Amino acid sequence: MVNLKAKPYNLSEEDIKWVEETIANMTDEEKVGQLFWQLTGGITEDYLKELMEKYHLGGCRYNGMPGQMVLNQNRILQKYAKIPTFIACNPEQGGNGVCSDGTFVSSQVKIGATGKTDYAYKMGQISGAQIKATGCNMAFAPVVDITYNHECEEVLFRAYGNNPDLVADMGKAYMDGLHSTDGVFCCAKHFPGNGQDYRDAHISNNVNHFAHDKWMATYGKVYKNLIDNGLDAIMGGHIMMPTYMREIKPGIKDEEMLPATLCKEIMTGLLRDKLGFNGMVVTDASHMVGMTNRMTRKEMLPLAINA
Repeated sequence: MVNLKAKPYNLSEEDIKWVEETIANMTDEEKVGQLFWQLTGGITEDYLKELMEKYHLGGCRYNGMPGQMVLNQNRILQKYAKIPTFIACNPEQGGNGVCSDGTFVSSQVKIGATGKTDYAYKMGQISGAQIKATGCNMAFAPVVDITYNHECEEVLFRAYGNNPDLVADMGKAYMDGLHSTDGVFCCAKHFPGNGQDYRDAHISNNVNHFAHDKWMATYGKVYKNLIDNGLDAIMGGHIMMPTYMREIKPGIKDEEMLPATLCKEIMTGLLRDKLGFNGMVVTDASHMVGMTNRMTRKEMLPLAINA
């Protein structure tokens, strides 16, 4: 169980009482619904009302619409949400990842190339302001992958660079800028770290080859820096860790390797237990092939939740 008194929640006894009483009064269907996020497929009030009242969603993700339309959608979602819902967006490059008329700032690789964390902070600050203005409340950003392979097109322009210290500093600066707007939460991605495999997890398997010690000195260092400084949430990626898994489970077969989003040894053992992360964990999109090619959806979803 998470510690609601500790970072990133820092809840008072009164707040914790509300959480516990709210959960105690939820039906099983409501509890299941809270585990899922939906990319909304429409913006009519009847459709959005059904999402909230029938499926009890814990979160939704934005659509690329003008800001006023995003705001209208989000007002409707919250109107029918029994429990205030998370509404996420993808402001990796600024407010254009919040709404179609939002402010584009820069790709992360260009910000990283300047070496100036002030620029990452400002991008987070601009993103946070436009997130709140549209009624969203969570950023699926920053991307804190490390580009060790220039053929990794999935994150080549989306990551700050190939230096773990630079990525750690830039990621924290972006998060601090985002947090300068009250009520906006930060979800870094893609744990345990993209940037080595030339393949794209949207359409194929993806692998992080580092062993434990090298991972802790690189990707682990980046995530620990964010966690220690109040990171709210982490997005698990559909990324396998074969070298690491062979270290902790000698004899594991290739066909038994699972992406992090389905692997308890990574999402609980490494992220929760080793790095001490106490915040929210979400998966990357569950229709991506790096996840769906392993098993049927009815097998996959419970495994992801248990992981």
